[in-house]
Amino acid sequence: MTEWPFVLWFSSTLLVLAVALPVFGRMVGGRSTIRLATIGAAGVALSSIANVIEDGFRVDAAFFAFVGGTLILIGSLLALTIWIARAAPGAVRFLAIIPAGTVAGFLLFVAAGGPILLVTWFAAAVAALSDLPAHTAAPAEASTT
Repeated sequence: MTEWPFVLWFSSTLLVLAVALPVFGRMVGGRSTIRLATIGAAGVALSSIANVIEDGFRVDAAFFAFVGGTLILIGSLLALTIWIARAAPGAVRFLAIIPAGTVAGFLLFVAAGGPILLVTWFAAAVAALSDLPAHTAAPAEASTT
């Protein structure tokens, strides 16, 4: 029972990321961007729930769901980084730093992940409040017709 506050804090932090990712995808714009951000959000939401089950209720098998959700998150964020860096117009390309920084935060979580994630998502908040034309810019989509 002494670990519950830590389990709940970490899991709720993951859930906040699950909410923030689709908002970031809509901020950048474009179907593929929104889709990749939503996939990443689903992965981190799975990790959050699995963390409560694994660490909170001591169900060791939930570890595999946690790892799976984290792999989904990292894979979608890497794809999102590449997509934004290649397809976004002008200054919007710099927003590729947000998913890249999130991946770095997860991969370096024990050493420096918390501060990296804090700085990364603070930068995302600043970008959302700035005059950066990301709200109206949509990365080029492949024609399906």
